[in-house]
Amino acid sequence: MFFELALTLATTLMTPGEPVQKQQPARNQTIYVKEAKEPCTGVAPMECLQIKGLKDTAWSNLFTNIEGFKYIPGYRYKLLVRVTTIKNPPADGSSIKYTLRKVLEKKKVNTTAAEKTVNTENGRLWAFITSKRWNLIKMGDSVLTQSGIWVEFDPATKRFHGKGGCNNISGGFNASGENISFTMPISTRMACMDENVMRREHEFLTMIGEHNFRYDVADQTLNLYDNNKLVLMFGMQPKENK
Repeated sequence: MFFELALTLATTLMTPGEPVQKQQPARNQTIYVKEAKEPCTGVAPMECLQIKGLKDTAWSNLFTNIEGFKYIPGYRYKLLVRVTTIKNPPADGSSIKYTLRKVLEKKKVNTTAAEKTVNTENGRLWAFITSKRWNLIKMGDSVLTQSGIWVEFDPATKRFHGKGGCNNISGGFNASGENISFTMPISTRMACMDENVMRREHEFLTMIGEHNFRYDVADQTLNLYDNNKLVLMFGMQPKENK
């Protein structure tokens, strides 16, 4: 009787075939924190700390705080942090917790040095951007799967080219500081059977035409903002060999 009861209880509590979720062990990590926050969008428009690892070339938005860390604008930090995975995070919360272990460096960044740093970082960032192909994965409020729209940038000619889903597309671009603008985007005139593909291609070209955006690169996505609202998001992909 006891065995049957125990077996029944075990069967009730366990779902056959359901994997047991194991929480990832906490780990130490060294990160940099930038001297200025940037506008970002989580559950609402906000300002995010900018962080990157020792080998990263681009800054990423941190949508949460670093526990125990007192951030002062104007200083570049090098921190040793404890990174812990949260097993059951709230729906609008981060799944990762950062806890300060030690401040390794804290350097005051003056205006001149900051400008030089920005120029150097922008140069490295654009070297990274131009080495990749960027597939459109979000336009406006619509998340896209296999949109067929992608762009590549040529810094030497200040031109971009790619695919609009149906037609080949190209045009000029200008990147300065945190802003990018597109000029005279054009496409070939091949008609496609799928009207949705044609509509999306036209919408994309209209959106980027003669328009200025703020951009950033975070978590392997290239993000374009209009009035601090994310309007275009591209996923990173290696360039194909020609």
